[in-house]
This record gives sequence, structure tokens and C-alpha cells, in this order.
Amino acid sequence: MEGKHFYLVPMCTLTRITLFAVLAWNGLLHSAEAQSVSDTSKTPLQSPPDSTLIIVSDTSSNNDNGRPPIRSHYEAGLSYQSNDVYLGRKDSTVLPYYIPEFSYYHKTGLYATVSLNYLKNSTSSRLDLVTVEGGYMFEAGSYEGQFSVSKYFYSTQSTNVASDIKASLAYQNSFNFGFIKPSFTGTLNIGSKLDFEGLFGLEHCFYFLGGKGDITPTLAAAGSTQNYYNAYYQNKRYNIKKIQKTEPNVVGVSASVLNASTFKILDFEPTVPINYRMGKCTFNFSPTYAIPVHPAIISTETTMANGTVLSRTRAEKIENTFYWTLGFSFLF
Repeated sequence: MEGKHFYLVPMCTLTRITLFAVLAWNGLLHSAEAQSVSDTSKTPLQSPPDSTLIIVSDTSSNNDNGRPPIRSHYEAGLSYQSNDVYLGRKDSTVLPYYIPEFSYYHKTGLYATVSLNYLKNSTSSRLDLVTVEGGYMFEAGSYEGQFSVSKYFYSTQSTNVASDIKASLAYQNSFNFGFIKPSFTGTLNIGSKLDFEGLFGLEHCFYFLGGKGDITPTLAAAGSTQNYYNAYYQNKRYNIKKIQKTEPNVVGVSASVLNASTFKILDFEPTVPINYRMGKCTFNFSPTYAIPVHPAIISTETTMANGTVLSRTRAEKIENTFYWTLGFSFLF
């Protein structure tokens, strides 16, 4: 959940929402007229002249941004993620993942992807998550859209903050103005309760080394309701078996996130994805700095062995987190 993991816009005014709604409707009406574009997420839309060191691109080159491939193809990749951070929140334990991924992209814009998140740290070694995703991407002029349906299979031992989310429906759209490319993704997450997630982003892509590389400075603001986070605190963060390892006198504990159904901005994330292409192989590096805001209010109730019940309400501790992803992919 990279997420592919950022996606209602938390910062958007009514005017911006109306603009994107109109653009989205127009894109759907004219999707059949969309022009053929980049072959893959790692291939530029058009190669800049070799004599130019850096070129300001009018478009982003990523399949993930809603651009359908010019031909059908398979893609396999492997990446390493230094820690799992979701909307600025993370588990108390660092969760580094090795992520193999296999995808099929059809020239019509339909695609399917399967990925595995293998956790390897000082205390755990297991398959933590399997993700199956399918969707449709299209382009109409400067407008790009992508609809996706995802199913998540978390390990019962997972302590990932998003492990309560079982499936999601998302629509990502963007409009390229040339000098800047705003994007908006709205996501419905399905877990023990529904959550509504939103992301508003601004980006611009630069090509370099004759089009073999690209760099896309991006700034995003993300928000969501937090029913998934409430389930995390109830079932994972304050798990009685975990607590009794360090506090054997505790016989019962419960925790909840207050006002978990309220939508709020949760974090800002500047990131600078970098891609470099060598034939059918692409190497990528994405450093991200997550800046969480609006800490959740946590209510806990602890029962001691002598019958004493301790109640406490406090704001969670949040901190900025730098994390990164390094990987490669191959087309065939």
C-alpha cells in the first residue's frame, strides 16, 4: 500500500473539487479518443534530444500516473522499502520490506498486478502482505485517469498500521498544465469499517541524459478517516500478549482512537522519484520525507492483576520519518 502505496482531497476547495470533477467527466466521455502514449512506466513519453542534458517535460512518464501502454506487455520487478509508513503513521517496530512484483499491461489500458511484501528485520522474517490489483488507465489530451480495485492479504501476525484494510477502490486523476501537474486520488478503504482517504499532489517531471533518466519532484498532502487506525490500536498496538512480555502484572488492556470516523489531513509528503532506463530494464529510487500532523487522541484502559483499572487519554506521539524505496523492473 505504496502504495502504492498517498489518495476526497484533504486540502481541496470547492472550486478545485468542481474543476477535477468536470475534467474527470470530460476524460471519461473522450477516453476512446485518447492518443497512444508511453510503453511503460519507465519509458518516457517522448525522447528528448540527446544533446540536451536536462529537459523540462510536459508530462510524467509513469504508468502509475494513469498512462496506458502503447502495446501489451509483462513487467517484473523487485524493490526494497526501508520502512512502512502509511499517511505519516508507522508501527513502533521498523518494517522493512522486500517486494517482488509481477504485472500485465494491456494496450487498451487494462492491467493486473500481484506483489508480495516480505518482512525481514531483527525480530521477524515472514511474508507480511500479498496484494492483488486490477484496473484501467486512460488519457484524454492533458487529462489522465486511473481506476483500480485492490485486495490485501495481511499475515495474522502483521503489525502494519494498515493491516485492518482488506480491500480498496480508488480513482486517480491528474491534469498536465505543462509547468505543473496537479493530481487527486480518492480511495474507499474496506476493513472492519469503511474509511475515506484522499490525496492532493503537485509534481513536475524533468528528463535528463537524453531521456534515459527522469526525476519528478512531488509534494503531496494526504488525509483520511481513521477507523483502520482504531482497529490497529485495538488489535495490534495494545495486544495483551505483547504487553505481558514486559508487564506481566497487566491482565487486560483496551485502546481506541477517539473520533476515528472524522476526516482530517494526516500528513504532508515531499518525495523525489528518480528513474534510469537501460534497454528494457529500469532502476528507480524514491526518497520520501513524511511529515505527520493532527495526532490521534488515544483512550486506553488497563486492568492490573490486583483489580485496579487505569484509564488514560492522550495524544499519540508522532514524528517526521525519512524512508526510501530502491528497486528495478524488467519488461518482456
